[in-house]
Amino acid sequence: LLFALLHSSSAFAQPANDDPCNATPLTVGANCNYTNSTNSNATNTSGVPTPGCASYNGGDVWFSVTVPATGSIIFDSDSQGMTDGGMAVYSGTCSALTLLACDDDASTNGLMPSLTISGRTPGTTLWVRFWSYGNADNGTFRICAQSNTPLPPTNQDCPNAIPICQNVYP
Repeated sequence: LLFALLHSSSAFAQPANDDPCNATPLTVGANCNYTNSTNSNATNTSGVPTPGCASYNGGDVWFSVTVPATGSIIFDSDSQGMTDGGMAVYSGTCSALTLLACDDDASTNGLMPSLTISGRTPGTTLWVRFWSYGNADNGTFRICAQSNTPLPPTNQDCPNAIPICQNVYP
């Protein structure tokens, strides 16, 4: 019975978001609201450009986001069972992806990734690939997508304003 439990298909089930076309949607919020996830039993995604960071070696899961009106998103992650992750962001469709950026340790949450993507067309979809460093630390983690609202300009004057005050009265 123990053998049957340990080797049942449910004990080794792949995550539902094991490939890009089944990506888990993330909601882009004004703040970072983490979503709990796992890459336990995840497999390698073939046919997608390999990321160039975090010693990618398979075991990835996927998320999708719709680009907000700002055209910019901050992706952040937090450790749980997994303590060293990697993340890559892609554009395109789930079956034809182009690598935009990759990160290993930029988060303030330990050895976890964080990426800021900007200049994207509002309403388009971005795809996020997540894995453990070297596929050696699989388990639970948290991920969020936050709108990167541009800061207001430091100079409140219009760039081509006509001065109304002068040193000399005409």
